[in-house]
Amino acid sequence: MNLILLKQSEIQSISSSSTSQTEQIIHLTSKDERAKHIANHLNKKSGETVSIGIIGGQKGKAIVQHQNGGGIRLEIQSDTLFVPPEEPGITVILAVPFPMRIKALWPVISSFTAVTRIVIVKGQLSNPEFNATKNLLPEVYSSLIEKGMMQGGRTRQVKVDVCVSDDDTVSKDLLNRLGLLCKSDDKKHDGVARVFLDCGDETTTPTPARDVVLEHCSKVTTTAPPSAIIAIGPERGWTAEEASLFVNECGYESATLGNSILRVDTAVIASLGIVSAALDECNRERIREEGTYSKRQRKTSQFTSPSQLFLMDLDGYQTIGTPPSRNLLQVQLAVKSNVFGIQR
Repeated sequence: MNLILLKQSEIQSISSSSTSQTEQIIHLTSKDERAKHIANHLNKKSGETVSIGIIGGQKGKAIVQHQNGGGIRLEIQSDTLFVPPEEPGITVILAVPFPMRIKALWPVISSFTAVTRIVIVKGQLSNPEFNATKNLLPEVYSSLIEKGMMQGGRTRQVKVDVCVSDDDTVSKDLLNRLGLLCKSDDKKHDGVARVFLDCGDETTTPTPARDVVLEHCSKVTTTAPPSAIIAIGPERGWTAEEASLFVNECGYESATLGNSILRVDTAVIASLGIVSAALDECNRERIREEGTYSKRQRKTSQFTSPSQLFLMDLDGYQTIGTPPSRNLLQVQLAVKSNVFGIQR
């Protein structure tokens, strides 16, 4: 665990007699996995701090206080709490795999900080017996997802949709109901990079997944963090009909992870690593460009009065509005030269 994850319902507010302020505390029993981790793995002693996060909310620090019987009391330090910055988002569409494989994948997928949604669908080549596995039930996957979130050090929640009933075969209608259909006129650049993982065939090789995401980001002008959807098939892969549906009708772009034929769990991990890194790269570039624009705005805002509105060309100065006096113009030139590095 890289973050001790807490539910809002676990937090108690009490009044401190010594400080006259309200304190937020959490009691973890000796059987709680988080208490065991703090005591046995992190080896935290009373008075030391651990990193905590509230599901769907803030991150911060809490002071550890060991209790009689092996329990632990966490005292949240309110002055350390902060809201995590906006990050890229990924939705994973996964055709239901072997039951033990999906159980192992729940915490792995949710450990990726960009993953915000997991959609389990029934592919044409999915084994029908897998649809009834208990590993697709909330009472099984909820705790596994929280374990992955603690590993990934994240508080942003992961939404899960399990669509494996008889009426839920992968279709354009299903993707539309789930909000995963591209409705943009150009079918590609609506703000979300849609990646359909495909090995290709003897005659065609899809574009590398990373290139698909980077190209998409370069054509999107939104100021929000970039996002993506990854569609991953079952053990036997997608059918040609499903590939045509995703790519030709639903706005997805066929992409590859390389020439190797991968197991489902390997493909999930590899694709999330590649797409997450590409989105992070796009997000850093977005932040850098916004920072550059903000600095430019701050500089130009220094020249807003009527007497400061003038343009400089190769021959000298052209005034706009009320022409400044010669002395004022010299002052303006000195200031402008200092800010923008103009040599005169």
